Amino acid sequence: MIGMLFIGIGAGFVLIGTVGILRFRDLYSRLQASGVSDNAGVGLILIGLIVRGGFEPIDLTLGFLLLLLVITNPIVTHAIAKSAFVKRHTGGKE
Repeated sequence: MIGMLFIGIGAGFVLIGTVGILRFRDLYSRLQASGVSDNAGVGLILIGLIVRGGFEPIDLTLGFLLLLLVITNPIVTHAIAKSAFVKRHTGGKE
């Protein structure tokens, strides 16, 4: 039951992030919406899967995937933002 709650809340975060990507106009706002909500959403989904699975050996793989996500998602978001800043991306038509 608690696992399904985590999965539902995580899916809600991912949905909010998707709406933010579609709704916001500039690149930096889209990165904020996708970076924060997707990291939290997918993290909660993975935690929900671990709790729902009952802590079996396969959950070590899910835990490793969660750790990898927590480490790489902020790095990738920062790299995209820095690349856009260096190239002076304005978000308009070029």
